Amino acid sequence: MRLSDLLGQANLKLTMLSGHGQGERVIQQFFTTDLLDPSRYLSGGEVVLTGLMWRRVPEDSEVFATAVARAGVSAVGAGAAAFGGVPVDVVEACTRHGVPVFEVPVEVSFTAISDAIGAALRVEKATNLTAIVNRHRGLIAALTEDAHLADLLPSAAAEIPCWVLSPTGRLVAGTAPIADDLRARLARTFLTAPQLPHVLGTARNRRYSLFAAGTRPGRRLGAWLFACAGDATTWSSDRRQAVDGLLTLLTLERAHLDRHLHVERRLAALLIQPLVNGAPPGEIAARLEACHLDPDATVVVLTAGTSGGAPDDLALTVVEEIVRPLAPSAAIAAVGGEVHAVIPVDPRSDDDTASTGAGPTDVVERIRQSTRALTPGLRGERIAIGLSAPAHHVATVNRAVEEARHAYRYAVTGQDQVAVVSSAELSSHALLLASVPVEARRAFHQRLLHPLADYDRSHDARLVHTLDMFLRCDGSWTRTAKALHVHVNTLRYRIQRIEQLTGRRLHRFDDRVDLYLALELQRH
Repeated sequence: MRLSDLLGQANLKLTMLSGHGQGERVIQQFFTTDLLDPSRYLSGGEVVLTGLMWRRVPEDSEVFATAVARAGVSAVGAGAAAFGGVPVDVVEACTRHGVPVFEVPVEVSFTAISDAIGAALRVEKATNLTAIVNRHRGLIAALTEDAHLADLLPSAAAEIPCWVLSPTGRLVAGTAPIADDLRARLARTFLTAPQLPHVLGTARNRRYSLFAAGTRPGRRLGAWLFACAGDATTWSSDRRQAVDGLLTLLTLERAHLDRHLHVERRLAALLIQPLVNGAPPGEIAARLEACHLDPDATVVVLTAGTSGGAPDDLALTVVEEIVRPLAPSAAIAAVGGEVHAVIPVDPRSDDDTASTGAGPTDVVERIRQSTRALTPGLRGERIAIGLSAPAHHVATVNRAVEEARHAYRYAVTGQDQVAVVSSAELSSHALLLASVPVEARRAFHQRLLHPLADYDRSHDARLVHTLDMFLRCDGSWTRTAKALHVHVNTLRYRIQRIEQLTGRRLHRFDDRVDLYLALELQRH
């Protein structure tokens, strides 16, 4: 793709500011940044898209221009939003260093430009695959027009009933309708099959062959499932060659998507890091705009992490898979060993049936459902996710981050392989416990309940269970004895033993609270 090809796309409304005679420059990739010196991330041939957030003083323009020129970029696309246009010093500095500059109008997103570049580059790669081009000329022509995979697959594989699914069973593209229960079964089989390709048989004596598109060995959560009707072991060589060609194109498409998400995550990190550090609302508003998020929008914040020997990027893969279908514009990044997402939601959706956006309650439930669907793909790893209450103003986003992190810490203390906890589900004491360091919680629990647990192991006395029931029955001797199916005198003896072993008195309110919290820690 040449620079003139990009500038010639009328729908992008790009205006050349310098380098008018350099339209033949070849574009090899794109890079979105707001770093003053992004040279270490550049390899040459890029269109660098920038919102100019790095420009604090006019002298910064020289530093930026020197860096991108040294890296050998093809052009710079500068957003007009930050300054109401591209400052003259930016244009002059890039002109001095021979770097073409074009202006990106406010109404055009960087995503639209990167998608246009990506589509053209994918076409160029695909045209080098002669056999695939000959077999799927319609697909190549459509890619040239930047069509979507969901529109392309039916024409490209008209003779092959097939579907592209995410690991949660979400339909990405397909040549025919597919039932919800079949999608769920295909996805579950894809995640658990010993090896791929895999042939799945159904009760109606139908067979489906399952393949992976765009995955690393041994990890399917970040891949697409390509399912074809029929048994691959009985296919003719022509049918297998056709499927191989489609797999190649799907892998290229998936690789392009992954590169795009990688760029988005680097931009999102510039928002997430200040949020985690408690930056002031003014800075957060500017960072939200740089991530193409409305500072006045309602958002829900998500925090996630893994344990059980999980790979470092597993939580990021899971969050991308469960959040992007709900909110494609969400900002997702890994910071400080945790994955965070700022998810725009429609505050009207929970109460307004006419609203088309995902509401806060809907987001929580759909994240919970999608995460459960991915459970078969976990191999002993645990996923913990915390969600905040909706933040309706930029001034409350920092608080939402804290809520999400507290809910996440609470989720980590559970035993389930997949735990999703929203801050709305946490009682006041649970939220407090989640903010206490793990070692402190463990020490508190051991100090109060281990004497009882040791006594139970030696005497089979069920003191821990008795204490739990006594507190649940609000200290009522009659109700507790009835619930335990013991005489009141037996209950009095057990409570006396509990008081002796713990040094606490159950007629005192503060001692009851301590023991109740210790039991809550045991449950979580």
